[in-house]
Amino acid sequence: MVEVTLTEQQKDVVRRYVTAWRRWQPGIRGFASLEDDMAKCYDVLVDGIVVDNQPGGPVISADAKDNNFYAAIFGNDDDAIPDMTADELEQARQYIVRGEGTMPVRKWHTVLKAAKASSVLTPL
Repeated sequence: MVEVTLTEQQKDVVRRYVTAWRRWQPGIRGFASLEDDMAKCYDVLVDGIVVDNQPGGPVISADAKDNNFYAAIFGNDDDAIPDMTADELEQARQYIVRGEGTMPVRKWHTVLKAAKASSVLTPL
C-alpha cells in the first residue's frame, strides 16, 4: 500500500465528492471511515476511492465502486450519468473540484416516479 498524504484542500475535494455521491447516486456505501483513512494516508480510501497527490492531476484518480460518477466528474463524461442535466453536472463539477457554488439537489421524487413507470408491466 502506498502512503498518500493529502493537503486540506485535497481532502476537501474528497469530502465534496462523497457528499455529492450521496446526494445523486442510489445505494449505500460505507463512508464512515473516510476521515480515518485520510488521516492514515491510505491511497485507497473507504469503499474504493483511489487518491493521488501528484501535481497536475485530480486528487481522486478512480472510484472502484462507481466508475460512472467518477467519469462524469473528473473525466468530463457528459453521458456517464444520464439523469443529470448538463447544468446540474457542470454545477456538481464546480462544487466538487473547485469548491465553488453549491451542490445541485436531486429531485428524488422525479427519479422514483420514472423508475416506477419503467417497472410497470403492460399487457401484450
